[in-house]
Amino acid sequence: MSDKQSLAVNPLRRVTLADSLLTELRAQILAGRLRPGEHIPPEVQLAEAFGVGRTTVREALRGLVAAGFLERQGNRLVVCERSAIGQDQLDYGALAARVSVRDLYETRKLIEVRTAELAAEHATGKGLRQLERLLIRTEAPHDESFKGADADFHDAIARECGNRVLIAVYENSRSLFFRLPTYWRLFGHGAHPAENGPGEHRRIFEAIAARDSEAAGGAMFDHLERLERDLIARLAPEPRVARTTA
Repeated sequence: MSDKQSLAVNPLRRVTLADSLLTELRAQILAGRLRPGEHIPPEVQLAEAFGVGRTTVREALRGLVAAGFLERQGNRLVVCERSAIGQDQLDYGALAARVSVRDLYETRKLIEVRTAELAAEHATGKGLRQLERLLIRTEAPHDESFKGADADFHDAIARECGNRVLIAVYENSRSLFFRLPTYWRLFGHGAHPAENGPGEHRRIFEAIAARDSEAAGGAMFDHLERLERDLIARLAPEPRVARTTA
């Protein structure tokens, strides 16, 4: 390559069939080939038309629902009005179609177990009082103040860890930690998994307040592990009921 030439090199990522199908359907919506209010063909027809499996079709459609291009009306998917589609929705919807639940929670454990351990060592009296107030909010899920309390509780722990680099890493990752699960739940099944299982946040708080670093990290790990299991269970396909003949 000549010294006079310059090449802009951007990182490459593996494109899955679901990514490609999502991109193709999105392009057809934006081009007006699929019009607002129009029903999307059934999965089996899309799979046959594009030469892919139904799992691939389902994954692409989930991404389009999360991104705001499609909405559910009964058992059918309908194209949304283009004015309701924002770039922010698109970015997170496409990401939710690609990133696995395990990837996300593996990362959360790496960061948040350590923030909890360090918070037990460095939390100030003021920080502990604020954390306790947030704890009370997370334990009252039917109260209006619960909205966002789970994320606020985790934020407060990170702020008390005393490591400015780790705080910056957490803050830069925060939107992924709390927004991607919301997108995944849009197409899950069953009851909404509780953000705070019985006593989980209290166990984390009490370990931090007791200055027990090991217990705080263990309590945070158990909490995130349970959230991961619940979300995976929610996203699992509903069991098929065997048909019987008279």
